[in-house]
Amino acid sequence: MSRPLYDQLVSYYELLEGRDWEGEVRMISSVLERHGCRSVIDLGCGTGRHVRELAKLGFEATGVDISAHNIRFAKKEASKEGVDARFVKGSYFDVLPSAQYDAAVCLNWSIPVSDGQIRKLLVRVSSFLRPRGVMIFDYEKVADIVWDSVGRPSVEKWTVKGKVVARVSVGKIRSNVMISDDVYLTFPESPAEIPRDEASRYEPVKQGRGVKVYVDRSFVRFFTTPELKRFAQQCGFRTIANLVLPRNGYRRNYAVLMKEFPRARAVKGGLRAVAAF
Repeated sequence: MSRPLYDQLVSYYELLEGRDWEGEVRMISSVLERHGCRSVIDLGCGTGRHVRELAKLGFEATGVDISAHNIRFAKKEASKEGVDARFVKGSYFDVLPSAQYDAAVCLNWSIPVSDGQIRKLLVRVSSFLRPRGVMIFDYEKVADIVWDSVGRPSVEKWTVKGKVVARVSVGKIRSNVMISDDVYLTFPESPAEIPRDEASRYEPVKQGRGVKVYVDRSFVRFFTTPELKRFAQQCGFRTIANLVLPRNGYRRNYAVLMKEFPRARAVKGGLRAVAAF
């Protein structure tokens, strides 16, 4: 599915996401170093910021993303920065790595939201990770849902190279999934105020003031700790850590999984390896 955040707004992506990029890279590299990982694949790499930064630290880093805009941007930035990193356009369900990796990361809530798709991804990752390889992904905890904010519009704006980009977001929760409807507006000059109501929000567009509007929708799965452990066990992993970084007044959680060695069972004439999942 095409999304403006990954297409028309790709040059603003790293700013709009508001991530602690440096903190995340320090955290990820620390985990990789601790477990002897040198090669890492980023699934849903976006504009490739994590891939580029990890490559600068000496890791063999590859990024995969379904958006051609993201991949073009990532390659351009890597070339500009003189970074030796590889980027591949494609779905993380379909990409066929030519070799096993020591580690995989899946960030910015790129983990799927349905149980079946989560299992499919974890099994897929297990197939190209070496034994005792690690996977890191970020997620939201059910206990951290801020119910007072659900359904209320939040407004943010940024100034980028003389232009103003604004985002109006409204979230709703269905079962264990947050659905966020985001309206992005780009202004040629700074507006006095970003209207919160729908009627007045699009008035500058109607008046032809050079304002552009993009509508985006995202889905974020909320997990409990027992759920994460169950998914890991079902798909050939075990949970070895849960890490936390602050983000804009709340916490972002990171699950660290390790691929188990295949189990072995006795058969006539010796032992036969059985996939852990």
